[in-house]
Amino acid sequence: MIAVEHEGSVVAVAMLAGELHAFDDTCPHAGCSLAEGELDGTTVECPCHMATFDVTTGEVVDGPATSGVATWSAAIANGALVLSEPQSPERDADAEAGREQGFHSATAGPDMDITILVELEHDAMRSQFDAIDALTDADELTEAWAVLAELLEVHASGEESVLYPRLARAADEGAEEADHAVREHNELRDSVAAVQRHPAGSEEWWQALRSARQVNEEHLQDEERDALPLFRESTDRAHREQLGREWVAFHEQHQHARGLSGEHVDPEDVVS
Repeated sequence: MIAVEHEGSVVAVAMLAGELHAFDDTCPHAGCSLAEGELDGTTVECPCHMATFDVTTGEVVDGPATSGVATWSAAIANGALVLSEPQSPERDADAEAGREQGFHSATAGPDMDITILVELEHDAMRSQFDAIDALTDADELTEAWAVLAELLEVHASGEESVLYPRLARAADEGAEEADHAVREHNELRDSVAAVQRHPAGSEEWWQALRSARQVNEEHLQDEERDALPLFRESTDRAHREQLGREWVAFHEQHQHARGLSGEHVDPEDVVS
């Protein structure tokens, strides 16, 4: 896949079985570049939060995105790429009706349960750490780390704003779990700041990155083992889906960590 500029839009272009497909490069979930993701058949996966789209129709296949992407007809003429007018993603009327009523099914779009969305981002973090391990160029390391650092902060702040206050009230152990999680977030913020203090690709940078990865992985495992199962057990699905919509809205508001300081958060402000 490549990304090209076209009349004020950034368009991703892919060749599948000898046929060109063009689609909006900007993921509607959090603004990441789809051309930097992975293409599996006709499905492209966003590298940030694992939203997936059908590149032939623009429709959402899975993940946290709640809207599809525009598509263009593409052709090569006289050695140049020619794109038609953009088309909005096709929508299934029954699926739209199901979404409006708060239902989820195989045809009703992505699962909006906040615990599912959180775990999808856990997978995205792990994938991004793996991707960084495969890089050696300093500029590429800087860019890849910037994407991951933004994801880590948006994810942590989103949990502190949307998930943990509800967890604290949902179960007897909820406040303790939320308090512990915020403290782990603050430890992770310190480890992220440590990475930022060194030139990308230096020995010190790699050491700080490995430390940040370990801190993050321990937190993800704690959350997947304790906090998320507790929240599922103590909260009905309708409430979790409502929080999932708030989660997506938070990400849209704070794309690229816009408006987030990255400073420590007082656990009492979250659980009280």
